[in-house]
Amino acid sequence: MRVVHSILSSLLVVTASTLIAAEAAKPVNPNTWIKASTDHPDAQYRIGEKVIFSISLADKAPSTPTELEWKLTLDGAKVLKEGTLTLVDGKATVEGTLEQPGILQFKVSPNKDAATLGVGLAGAAIDPYKIEPTAKLPKDFKEFWGAQTSGLSSIPLDPKISPVDQPNANIELYEVSFANIDGRRSHGYLAKPKGATSLPIMISQPGMGVHPNGIRESRWVIANAALGFLALDMSAHDMPLERTAEDEAKWKQYMGYPYIGSDDRMTYYYRHVFTGMIRGIDYMTSRPDWNHKAIISVGASQGGGLALIAAALDPRITAVVSIVPALGEHTGPLYGRPDAAPGNLIMGRDKKTPDPKIIAATAYYDTVNFARFVKVPVLMSGGLIDPACPPTTVLSIYNSLSCPKQLDLAPLIGHNQGPRLAELRNAFLVKHAGIANPAGKASPSANLGAPIEKK
Repeated sequence: MRVVHSILSSLLVVTASTLIAAEAAKPVNPNTWIKASTDHPDAQYRIGEKVIFSISLADKAPSTPTELEWKLTLDGAKVLKEGTLTLVDGKATVEGTLEQPGILQFKVSPNKDAATLGVGLAGAAIDPYKIEPTAKLPKDFKEFWGAQTSGLSSIPLDPKISPVDQPNANIELYEVSFANIDGRRSHGYLAKPKGATSLPIMISQPGMGVHPNGIRESRWVIANAALGFLALDMSAHDMPLERTAEDEAKWKQYMGYPYIGSDDRMTYYYRHVFTGMIRGIDYMTSRPDWNHKAIISVGASQGGGLALIAAALDPRITAVVSIVPALGEHTGPLYGRPDAAPGNLIMGRDKKTPDPKIIAATAYYDTVNFARFVKVPVLMSGGLIDPACPPTTVLSIYNSLSCPKQLDLAPLIGHNQGPRLAELRNAFLVKHAGIANPAGKASPSANLGAPIEKK
């Protein structure tokens, strides 16, 4: 499946000197030199229980800080307490509590050499499965989306398919497109084991951004086909994936797309992204090589949110894998809580003042509100130090699900998957898609993080 994508593509470095400069300017990952952790290995606590955050300096750190600044926040959104500390024998502790369900985040920073030392970061989950969302469900939510999707069947699918060269002789790869609403087309890569029939479907929803074209983008769908799937890797944009230089020059029109038209539920950019997902299902289920059983919706970050949203909109989906889902809890900042990527969506032009029109319109596009209507099994993951899709937002989505569900909540993991997720995902796909167990692709069985909450 698609791994978590960066919001922007890496800049092309063209000379040795600029490469060296870029490497020097590269941010230091949290907990590289200054390490933070919780006294509970699973980082889970009860309301009012004392959390002890430990700080230590890694061996061979580039410098030794004399004084550190620290903050305790409500998952990075609201400062609860702050101070300074001095390491004794390279170590220190800070204590904190929460009197409500939530994420108590601890961040420690050096007052000097911050660029080379980075920060220490840890999160403590306080009764995480009692966190309630801030997102409010519009009264006509189901009716609105019923109206948006009901007319799709009257639009001729008009599928177009062309083969794409790639190095794996056992896999067939194609670029496909099909008609969407408002005269648009949806695009994707399709892959399958060469000559295979009667396959389960896996549809990978796109991560946030306007991604590179060609074989660089198709590697995920090839891997899914190798697992035994009739695999589709969707794009969020109406533009070819195998692009010419002229096509590539047009991509800038999509920069900032998560904010385009956000003050009206009918003009918001994601309306045709959501209907495009359904068109993808229409196309895949029209193919003779589907087994007429399993349709798995998967994705990470934006794709994780879209994977859940697709399942809420289309009952043909049979299971979901959602890694660090985005597009949720847009109203979190109104309550001193974080929101998930794209971030600050509800703010007006000054990026500081909430806009009532945007708040009203984007309630129809919040992953939390779609999660309330998902009925199929879901495997989710979240990281307790994720800045893009903070764990509060992931848990708000997860706690809104009333279907069979699992969550891998991983301590000290940012915008990525935890060390156990590959193993959990493989078992989930074997069970819900009927594929053979992917030999050699499972993570070792080990208690590396928080318990998996399961319903």
